[in-house]
Amino acid sequence: MKTLPEKYYLTHFFELLSYIEQTSHHLLNHEQREKLGAFRALDEQSQCLLVRVINRKRLFVCHADLKYSEITDYNAAFRALYEAGWLTFAKHIQHPVLLLQELSKPQLQALVAEQNLPSPPVKSAKKANWLEFVKAHFDTLDISQSDVFSRYFMSEFNDDFEYLLFLFFGKAAGVFAQFSMRDLGVMDTRGDRTQTNAHFDDLQEAQSAFYYSRLYSDLKTMTEQAAMETANTLISELAVPVVGQLAQTKFDHLCYKLANLVADKNIRLSESLLVLSGHSSAQEKYIRLLYSQGEHERCKQQIEKVIASPSDEKLLFFAEDFYRLKFTKKRTSALTDMLRESGPKLSLDEAYKGYVEQGLVNQYARLGTKAFHCENMLWRALFCLSFWHELFEDSRNAFSNEFESTPKCIKDNTFYRVFEAEIEQRLSTFDSNEALLNWLVKQASERFGTHCRMMLWQPDILAYLFEFAKHAPIEAVCAQLRAMSKDFNNLKDGYPDLMVFEKGVKFVEVKAPGDSLRRNQLVTIQKLMLSGFNVDVQSVEWRVSPEQPYVVVDIETTGGKKEHDKITEIAMIKVQNGQVIDQWQSLINPQRRVPKYITELTGIDNEMVADAPIFSEVIDDIDTFTQDAIFVAHNVNFDFGFIKAEFGRLERPFRRAKLCTVQLGRKWLPGHASYSLGKICHDLSIPLTGHHRAYNDAAATVALFNLINQKRLESN
Repeated sequence: MKTLPEKYYLTHFFELLSYIEQTSHHLLNHEQREKLGAFRALDEQSQCLLVRVINRKRLFVCHADLKYSEITDYNAAFRALYEAGWLTFAKHIQHPVLLLQELSKPQLQALVAEQNLPSPPVKSAKKANWLEFVKAHFDTLDISQSDVFSRYFMSEFNDDFEYLLFLFFGKAAGVFAQFSMRDLGVMDTRGDRTQTNAHFDDLQEAQSAFYYSRLYSDLKTMTEQAAMETANTLISELAVPVVGQLAQTKFDHLCYKLANLVADKNIRLSESLLVLSGHSSAQEKYIRLLYSQGEHERCKQQIEKVIASPSDEKLLFFAEDFYRLKFTKKRTSALTDMLRESGPKLSLDEAYKGYVEQGLVNQYARLGTKAFHCENMLWRALFCLSFWHELFEDSRNAFSNEFESTPKCIKDNTFYRVFEAEIEQRLSTFDSNEALLNWLVKQASERFGTHCRMMLWQPDILAYLFEFAKHAPIEAVCAQLRAMSKDFNNLKDGYPDLMVFEKGVKFVEVKAPGDSLRRNQLVTIQKLMLSGFNVDVQSVEWRVSPEQPYVVVDIETTGGKKEHDKITEIAMIKVQNGQVIDQWQSLINPQRRVPKYITELTGIDNEMVADAPIFSEVIDDIDTFTQDAIFVAHNVNFDFGFIKAEFGRLERPFRRAKLCTVQLGRKWLPGHASYSLGKICHDLSIPLTGHHRAYNDAAATVALFNLINQKRLESN
């Protein structure tokens, strides 16, 4: 396990300062530059203490909480910082009452006792009662002589530190601890510490972005009164001008959130905020509000304005759909239409709950049709590999530091605007499936494994992508890539679950009972269809199909713990329509001794497994035999868990839909005292000889499962 050096935090702070001084010095005002110079002039002990203080989560810091072995002369370091104006005692700040919120109940009680306040709450009262009491008497306190207040102080560098972090990360969510997480190996970064450019062009843009980012973050803890005051300020006169893309984005989000917060108290103020916001959700809400208030003509004009110049695909989809519903004779939404056109429902076994996509893939496989569950990953891989250089290597998209993973033009949704010429040139080279495939293979082979959070380097995804490139209509591919380039933020997800090769390529969105199509899915599906792809929505119902294959499995092991015990025998029997269609069994060498009590239970001893294959030698057989079938066992989590653990030790996945004949037995064959395999078989006159040998138990489980399935089929 990695550990950090003693003064790791100081090293990290100087790393932060180095970035600021090299790339963002022009984003500091005169006072901030002076402070950074003053910090470098401090002795190391004082530097350590100050960084420790500003890295605390609370505003106020208690002396007792700052005992660190590397700060050998705490008093001298504190005195130096205090005299230089870096630290201030809580009793000397403008609003010392703020400290009360951070005090514990015993500390509040100590404060009341030392100030000898009359009629305090009973000792057992909640902290909130004590806090309210002290606040009510705060003006009478002599905090200059308070022992409680003298223990606490705060840094005068907190706001500046937040600003430095903001300049480094380019967002308010960046935290200093990320440096430590990187060094400990718990946070994946790009690994390139080259610092090339700042996040902002000038001081005004940076300050504006910082102001509105912090204000937006403050919404989480803002009181109702503060929200109203902030809303009125935004409407009347902005304290800080909105400058730059990030500031505008945060401002738009802020107005939208505030509009929701104040709607119940002041609908006119809420409406003004919606108008002020450029957020697509705000525009949608404003349109709905106008219509609900009976202002249909204004509503219609607003919709037409959005349709003429939509800010994104989702808003355009809403506007067109809302217009058709409210101002034409159409009475059903695009969502309803798409679901109605999805055709008859497909029956899948309830075992596929949670694996519905795999259930449909398996059904396609039984029909001889190739289908892959790929969703968004296929399209993100296609997008990244099509434009890798422009996204990750072009200087116009240069990352500011190793923690960044999303290119600037993707965050700003300006990729097409910045790289239009390059994008169109690239698309012009994709004039055939062969050309597209060659490009993708070349890019993947050159960049495979490169850190990229926009896509996953999974071999199966690349295999799906290459298959897609061979068969997809090339004009449709280019049209969709162009659309993604223009509005990646709204077309990066929502893609159909399955890619199916059936008379070319088509995409299928699978909807299980209770599922619904989300707006982003509707938008993306509509865009795919406009690009020229064939897209279906397939609804599913939970019904037992006689054609569904099941693999009934039983294993024997060296013990009951899958973490360290091993398999000694496996039997698998494939069943379809109540008939056994295939079977497989083998002893397994567990590569450890079989305990005596296991031999007494199963009859399997060390000599029997000595020459048996080890699990790695049969893993492919097991994988193939259980493919495209539902895994069935008596107490299924035991058998499935052991097999999955063995696959995991060999770094291979094992995912199957599964059913348990214990659970199914209780549901469909109620009334038995016990559902252990031996006792339920006895009750139902199912032959079971040689109990606790894998094949015998599996065969008995097949008979039990067939009885259960008869009941399940009858209930269809």
